[in-house]
Amino acid sequence: MSRIALPALLLSLMTFTASPVHAQQWQEYRPDGAAYRIEFPGSPVQNTRDVATNIGTIHMQTSSVDVGGKTYMMIRSEYPPTVTINPEKSLDGARNGSVRRTGGVLRSESRTTVGQAPARHLIIDMPQTNQSADALMILDGRELLQAIYVGPHGTEETPEARRFLASFESVQQ
Repeated sequence: MSRIALPALLLSLMTFTASPVHAQQWQEYRPDGAAYRIEFPGSPVQNTRDVATNIGTIHMQTSSVDVGGKTYMMIRSEYPPTVTINPEKSLDGARNGSVRRTGGVLRSESRTTVGQAPARHLIIDMPQTNQSADALMILDGRELLQAIYVGPHGTEETPEARRFLASFESVQQ
């Protein structure tokens, strides 16, 4: 599973699923059946689909908002029940796939937990677009949750970017 590039594929899809928002009005977002909440700077556009991968079909839900060239995205991927999950190897694979797929350079990584779930906080620089991605990847059971901010290089430290990632939290269903 550590060789799966699914998270990177999902990260690269953000330009196709984002919607423009003219004014930032932060709102809590918690999709039905999800064990998380997050705040977006506007109403996210939602997209749900099944993605064929080398490990089977992955059910994926993407929610995103685009504000002035900055993308705020939440991705929830459900792994098939036939897949054996090693949390650290899976997060390593998600990290490696994301860096490779975006043509980026991993600037920083920290291992952490969110609730009881193992997680990674990554900053990926994408020199070809002069952008950076600030991503929180959480492996919660059979779900890979990704909160991703993408914007011009240097904007990952803005209050808006920090607020988005800091607003993610696990909740009881």
